[in-house]
Amino acid sequence: MQARILGSLAVVVVGLLPTIAGGPVFAALMAVLGVVGYREFTVVSKNLPTAPRVPPSGYPAIAFLAGAGLFAWPLPVVAAIGAAAVFVPVVALFRHALTAGAAEGWALAVTGSFYLGLPVLAAIELRAFHGTVDAAWLGDLNRLTAAAWDGHPRGLAWVIMAILVTWIADTAAFLVGRQIGRRPIASRVSPKKTIEGALGGLLGGMLVAIAVDVGLGLGLGPLVAGLVGIGLTIVSQLGDLGESFLKRQAGVKDSGNLIPGHGGLLDRIDALLFVFPSAWFLAWLLDGPGAR
Repeated sequence: MQARILGSLAVVVVGLLPTIAGGPVFAALMAVLGVVGYREFTVVSKNLPTAPRVPPSGYPAIAFLAGAGLFAWPLPVVAAIGAAAVFVPVVALFRHALTAGAAEGWALAVTGSFYLGLPVLAAIELRAFHGTVDAAWLGDLNRLTAAAWDGHPRGLAWVIMAILVTWIADTAAFLVGRQIGRRPIASRVSPKKTIEGALGGLLGGMLVAIAVDVGLGLGLGPLVAGLVGIGLTIVSQLGDLGESFLKRQAGVKDSGNLIPGHGGLLDRIDALLFVFPSAWFLAWLLDGPGAR
């Protein structure tokens, strides 16, 4: 338990300061998380029944997608990066055309590139959302931590919303599921996750979204903020189950041992991999395309 608590504190400290700073500092953090996550993804994939050979093409793809978010590259450039993430690994595997599992390796390389790369792009874009918030202290904090770049307090508020909804909903689901959970939600994927726990997570996610909206001054209103919280909680639970599905297929308990008491990085950010793109979409939908 002590290792788990220390691991949680380390994750918060390492992630909090770059998130507040924004700009290239946050982009660098997300790029590192994406690259480390891709490595764990490929290591886990090697335990699949077909033992596929997964090319390392995801590393540059994730780095370029991080650059696309930081420098706001136009859509054709992003599309070109996506296309390269598809054709580069298959070219790398041409010499293994007669080797069993090569096609699976191509599919996994593409999947891993987008599984990690799109959330990296989405998080950086979300953090750079224009606009203000009603909480003056958040703007002051931005000015203190940002260097030669715009602090984007509204983008920071959206990122905090996404992270807190994910973490608190997960905690609420765990606590409720442990106390009153009876009916498994997906027994073949994750036997310990229950319907009761998922409903507790939905309630927790809704309440924290409303609290963040009020505390950070996003101005969404209780109804919209509550719906945002419910939506983000649902996709966070799907993200958690998605990584559990991969580990179940590979026959492993954790994606790695990077974080004491928690396992690998993917074990900690699996829900956020689905939440960040969803939060980016919701922010774009509610704030308008001109916000970024």
